[in-house]
Amino acid sequence: GQLGIAGAGALVVVAAATEPDVVLPLAWIFAVANGLHLLMVLGEITLTHGTAHAHLALRAMTRGQYASYFWISVLFGIVALAAPSLPIASAVVGLLGLLAYEHAYVQAGQSVPLA
Repeated sequence: GQLGIAGAGALVVVAAATEPDVVLPLAWIFAVANGLHLLMVLGEITLTHGTAHAHLALRAMTRGQYASYFWISVLFGIVALAAPSLPIASAVVGLLGLLAYEHAYVQAGQSVPLA
């Protein structure tokens, strides 16, 4: 999901200036990747985790110090899916959402003790 969002999103922006004929197919790839990523995020936050540390990291990401980044990423992902007629704007919003998600995910994972 994340690689598809990053790759197709960046290519939508570049193709708009260089190859306008491929913007629509890339926008569809971007939308599918974004939708899959949102489903995976939903699974990540609703499924139980095997360790207490994973649970603490999830809590830091969804309700703690990194929650604003996480929920902004979810909102941006939904907005990017809701605006298919504006592929460049959708790609930019989706890429910003992916950036916010990655920040929340990595930082929350590193914020819990290892042992």
